[in-house]
Amino acid sequence: MKSEKEILDDFGSKLIERVYDDAINYFDQIVSGTTPWGVGKEYTDIFKKLSKEDHVLLRRYIKETIGTSLFAVLGIFEENPEFKIKYIGEGKEMDLVAISEMLKAEPTIENGWIDRFSKKLRYNELT
Repeated sequence: MKSEKEILDDFGSKLIERVYDDAINYFDQIVSGTTPWGVGKEYTDIFKKLSKEDHVLLRRYIKETIGTSLFAVLGIFEENPEFKIKYIGEGKEMDLVAISEMLKAEPTIENGWIDRFSKKLRYNELT
């Protein structure tokens, strides 16, 4: 049977992989011009004019913006009890807000979900 920490980490791992890392992957594809079907070409043309240092700064901004967005979305569940995120499995049901000290901060705190689960951590990484 999974512990509360394992349940939170499982959710956090999926959230970071499917939201945070996927969004950064999409940004990287736009910068490099490798999006499926040429989507975002108008952005690629602009980004190609930027220096490597500008790319790094923009990528850092994208990461911070995604982290802030995750904080805000999870905050909806903490601040509005009528909305729930639940784990239902192994014959039990748990409200993730109730088993976390502060669900909205889980992604962005030091050694939080982003630090532990993201495959897109380094700001200078461009691929």
